[in-house]
Amino acid sequence: MSNALTIRSVPVWKEVARAIVAMGVKRCFGLVGGANFKVTHALTELGVQFIAARHEGNAVTMADASARLSRELTVASVTAGPGLTNAITGIAESAKSNTSLLVIAGDVAKGDGRSSFAMKQSDLVRSVGAVWCQIDTPATAAEDTLRVAAQALHERQTVVLSLPIDVQEVLVEQKPLKTIPPTALKTQLPSNTNEIERVVDVIHASRRPLILAGRGAILADAEPALTALGDRIGALFATTLQAHGMFADHPGALGISGGFSSPAATELISKSDLILAFGAGLNAWTTKKARLVSPDAIIVQVDVDPRRLGYHHPVQLEIVGDASAVASAVLNGLNRKGYFPSCRDNWQSADALKIISSGNNHCAQYEDTSCLEYLDPRTLSKAVDEILPPDRIVVCDGGHFIGWPARYLRIADQRSWCVPIAFQSIGLGLAAAIGASVTYAGRLVVLAAGDGGFLMSLADLETAVRLNRRICILVYNDHAYGAEVHHFAPMNYSTKIVQFPDTSFAEIARGFGAKGIEVRTLADLAPLKEWIAEGSPGVFLVDGKINPNLEADWYREAVAPSNL
Repeated sequence: MSNALTIRSVPVWKEVARAIVAMGVKRCFGLVGGANFKVTHALTELGVQFIAARHEGNAVTMADASARLSRELTVASVTAGPGLTNAITGIAESAKSNTSLLVIAGDVAKGDGRSSFAMKQSDLVRSVGAVWCQIDTPATAAEDTLRVAAQALHERQTVVLSLPIDVQEVLVEQKPLKTIPPTALKTQLPSNTNEIERVVDVIHASRRPLILAGRGAILADAEPALTALGDRIGALFATTLQAHGMFADHPGALGISGGFSSPAATELISKSDLILAFGAGLNAWTTKKARLVSPDAIIVQVDVDPRRLGYHHPVQLEIVGDASAVASAVLNGLNRKGYFPSCRDNWQSADALKIISSGNNHCAQYEDTSCLEYLDPRTLSKAVDEILPPDRIVVCDGGHFIGWPARYLRIADQRSWCVPIAFQSIGLGLAAAIGASVTYAGRLVVLAAGDGGFLMSLADLETAVRLNRRICILVYNDHAYGAEVHHFAPMNYSTKIVQFPDTSFAEIARGFGAKGIEVRTLADLAPLKEWIAEGSPGVFLVDGKINPNLEADWYREAVAPSNL
């Protein structure tokens, strides 16, 4: 009898919440309904911060951004049926970005095909590249939750954990949990030391080496190792769009490689005779459809996933391994062989560094198309950059405008940049900005968004205001889906179906309780300066009326039909 009294029976939803907390989860973003209310409530009772969103897709993207920037396992919670379907774009973005994200998805009772919420969750989730698991054995609910949460964290995967409502209510014996520390993915060493020796020899023969870092280098915390290797061999440094900010303080940093490259980066990358790509996919955006890479350049690609090697661009040497570990191994190989730069004083030299400083995006010349009605987006971007404090996180939505903030809104490091466009969806920026601001509450978050994408996510402007986040929203407002306008107009199609009356985002912002201004000239930015002087409290929206006729040069080069 006494033994029976010591056994505590609890519902599965409590065990699932307890297991998630055991994984060290600090925050959960979500929108609750009948099928996920109890488990979400249990998380809050166990000390997890819950951020209530207004749309499930936004909730998942908030969690995605938080996980990317913090490198911690983060949770999103959605209900059955439309709760999950609303979230699927955010899940796809997270999965394609290899984000460690656990999505709790309530579901109908097992075998209930009559419910209005019934659907085949597994097919939907797997179709966008995420992992789907269901808690269907009550007795092992806690252990199963720990297992899939560890999978999400250690394998950098987006996992959707399905919780049928009937299984959630089953009473199970509460057992002690074995806490799994939230450690990072184990370092993956190169499998073949001969490959390292070949890289060492290739470096020794080169004269103009370039180190190109991608998101894989960020996940591997590889900046110190890559910097040490680059300085040892006299290399210059560049990044993909996702790794923007890495090497920001290094005088040999060229910035982004690809369509958003500065004139200096374009010139010097194209002259590189060796490209050491660490965790970078070498896709068409990074290489300007291969036009940025010299046909004589030797390319070495390093990635933990062998499927990515040579996938987008031919490479001469492929190495499977962690970016930091491989860089360190190569550096050790150079030291062991006694190889030192010989004729590289013309590469990481005063002349090259002068090209970098004088040819950066802020120094690049352009014809300013501003008038009394609207601003040139480049001029607007540079002006806002000068006004905002340097300690900021920049979040960029997708759209025709994207190259302007990428070029002109400066950041301090790679942890100050978030661009959720792996799925090429617009409308994810506002949610990502909220996720970033919740994760780093003391820092100013700057969101750059187009008018079309911002309208898609508008419901959660209320969330940003309710949470009293410090967010500056810069809307590039050409009252159109600019990408479609500039893509189809040259083919003599009417673009009226993608053009709209001008929306007053400043009035909308004020209606939500934020501050908002309409900007047609640089003088209109005075209230933004005042807001910064006040300490940038709350949400401030800049409705930037930009030239709708200006086609971005990067877009014309990469996408527009006249140049295909």
